[in-house]
Amino acid sequence: MQIPDHRDPHGLRHPLWLVLLIIIMGMMSGYWGYRQLGRFVERHRRELINRLQIPFARVPSYSVIRRVMVNLDYEELQLVFNKWSKHYGVIPSSEWISIDGKSLKNTGT
Repeated sequence: MQIPDHRDPHGLRHPLWLVLLIIIMGMMSGYWGYRQLGRFVERHRRELINRLQIPFARVPSYSVIRRVMVNLDYEELQLVFNKWSKHYGVIPSSEWISIDGKSLKNTGT
């Protein structure tokens, strides 16, 4: 299963997987919306280029992020992401940790 890329193929600088990964990373870091995600990219520009080996040191701009998000089928993205995470995010049962929220709630400050 693949996410369709609705962008015009002429002049594409960034593959869809890269833009989606940056959107997911930004949202997991608390950046919501086009402009905030654009700030996330600028704030972490050097690290994104180095870690993701982005060619020509060009990170997606706010407008690229916006174009992808406007045409994105979020239900399909959720299905693909869940399928991927089940394959790569498997934690052996010997490493599971049980957490009781009631205990955390009563710790007080």
